[in-house]
Amino acid sequence: EPMEPLSDSERAIGRQLFTSDAAPCLKCHMSGIPSRDANATAPNFLIAAERLKPNWTFRWLLEPAAIALDNAIRMQRAQALTVTDDLTQLFNSRYLSEVLRREGKRAARTHRPLSLLFIDLDGFKEINDTYGHLYGSRALVEAGAIIQDCARETDVVARFGGDEFIIILPETNMATARHVAGRINYEFLTFVKVMTQGSPMQDQVSMSMGMACLRDCRASSCEQLIAHADQALYRAKHHERPSLIIAS
Repeated sequence: EPMEPLSDSERAIGRQLFTSDAAPCLKCHMSGIPSRDANATAPNFLIAAERLKPNWTFRWLLEPAAIALDNAIRMQRAQALTVTDDLTQLFNSRYLSEVLRREGKRAARTHRPLSLLFIDLDGFKEINDTYGHLYGSRALVEAGAIIQDCARETDVVARFGGDEFIIILPETNMATARHVAGRINYEFLTFVKVMTQGSPMQDQVSMSMGMACLRDCRASSCEQLIAHADQALYRAKHHERPSLIIAS
């Protein structure tokens, strides 16, 4: 149960109770077993403790630990908010940039492949216009969850902004990245078909994807890698949907 903060007098008595002379007697008093130490009397301390609330001793012990734990939880939540998108709970663009820079340096150093998948939701504006922004937000959450479920443990999924998502695929060549994109597209279209059955939105909601591989498109920086994937995505949106275009 929530407990009131300790008063100054309680804290003072607590400090006395846990001095070397009083500690043996206190331990026996708390457990209900008589002390075997003839020198561990400290009657004034025990009388003072008896006058306090019954749970005071445990409060004095646990309150600092509880405060420390609460502070640690608050710190962890604050750190999570700096890298997490509020709506989808995916990583945000800020964290995406940090990871992409790190993976880009590692790929250049080890000469290992690095791929990036740029995803845009087709028909998102129509969802907002037809059903309202609440349904539009729900569509973003569901799309983000599908993308996250289809990605591998080593992949980093982030909401880039609006209805756009980016997946960083470390140690991944073009063929494997294409397989991941195909799995995402299949799962998303299956979900849309079930959720929009009989609705005019059934044939309007899909995904367009642009993909770029660091080595294949000869990008000299992470910014160029995103730019190549973005250009591929732009071309994909002007093809028959759903579509995946790979930057060359």
